[in-house]
Amino acid sequence: MSPRTFSSTISEEALKNLQDLLGDRFLVTEEEIHPYAFDASSLCFFPPAVALPETKEEVLEILRLADKYNFPITPRGSGTATTGSALPIGGGLVVSFTRMNRILEINSEERTAVVEPGVLNGDLKRELKKYNLFYPPDPASYTFSTIGGNVATGAGGPRGLKYGTTKDYVLSLLVGLPGGQTLRTGPGTLKGVVPYNITPLFVGSEGTLGVFLEIQLKLLPLPEKRALFLIYFPEELSALKLGSEILLQGITPACAEFVDKTSILVIKERLDAKTSSIEGLLFLEFDGTKEEVEKVRVKIREILGSKELFFQEAEEELEIEKLWEIRRVISPSLRTLGSKKISDDVVIPRRGSLEFIKFLRNLEKETGVLIAAYGHAGDGNFHVNLIFDEEHEKVALQVREAILRKVLDLAGTLSGEHGVGFTKRSFVVWELNDFQLEIMRKIKALFDPKGLLNPNIKLP
Repeated sequence: MSPRTFSSTISEEALKNLQDLLGDRFLVTEEEIHPYAFDASSLCFFPPAVALPETKEEVLEILRLADKYNFPITPRGSGTATTGSALPIGGGLVVSFTRMNRILEINSEERTAVVEPGVLNGDLKRELKKYNLFYPPDPASYTFSTIGGNVATGAGGPRGLKYGTTKDYVLSLLVGLPGGQTLRTGPGTLKGVVPYNITPLFVGSEGTLGVFLEIQLKLLPLPEKRALFLIYFPEELSALKLGSEILLQGITPACAEFVDKTSILVIKERLDAKTSSIEGLLFLEFDGTKEEVEKVRVKIREILGSKELFFQEAEEELEIEKLWEIRRVISPSLRTLGSKKISDDVVIPRRGSLEFIKFLRNLEKETGVLIAAYGHAGDGNFHVNLIFDEEHEKVALQVREAILRKVLDLAGTLSGEHGVGFTKRSFVVWELNDFQLEIMRKIKALFDPKGLLNPNIKLP
């Protein structure tokens, strides 16, 4: 069957059924649907209609109607995606999960939680603190991004170095499929091999295989103590070198975040006034018991002292979060350097990091396009941003292609945690061979034979 057999419009009969089902939670006027035409990318696609379900039963009925009347569905959380994956590029219905935001269960004994897809990552973290529990994945948008969106894109964050990413904490999913069927993707236990565990297929699937109804997560005990170092470098590559040196000494930070010299341009006023000339920053956070953290703090101070590096240190939560805010404001602040921005998250083996940054600096010098490359140095995940004015867009697009090819030359991957979405789908063929793509298309057709779920996303 063709992967796209739907109509991009919604018939009058289908619209009436949706209206009857959802009442004032079914949006059709331009004013109502306007906020759902955008996400954190620069794209804009207006949907014919937006649904705001409050229960899984309503979602399943929407899926039944989609199958009956052949209209596509775009699942949406908070709209923080940077690749267009939450936009109705194929037309049809946007299903927003912001009202399915209940924490259904926190089981302290099993160290698990069951949540609806619209629960905010930050809200879950705050609630878990009451139980002395911890959900590690922490994308920069964690205060306003949803767990469903995090699972859909395979979100990571600074703590990925020590704790892994979203994929490491999803035990099982309850998924809705076109036609209204439900599927449990794996056992809800910490161990289990009776069914094929297909949960990993859905993590990072960007809404193309099914719609999340419930998400079961693995939790950890809340670390007793945290400590953060913000280290200043007169040369940006030195920051990456120190990160590698610390890992080679057997020290594993919870977070190792690199900030390059282009990104520093937009956060200088937030940095310590003593450092007038810097090109690189490294955030190193450590957690564990008080004894473990104190031991590693002594060691890090010794290393920094021997290199005569200036640093700031924080151990109280408010102080730590104040320093982290410097890192979190980089992405939105970069727009002050140019009228347009192209953002990509890429991953390369750590051993290629120095070569990668050198390559970016040469490109920046040759083309005049500003290139900011900050992110999770510990796992090789860089957020590469091209900043330019409209008249330089053609050159910027050429620069982007050169960067993505360099990532693959370094045995990397074109997306680590933001997904493929719409903006990268044409480059997927650079990374995957025909056989891999054939398998992906067959998996898609198994769960979504009509191609109703998030068409024009992920697969080329």
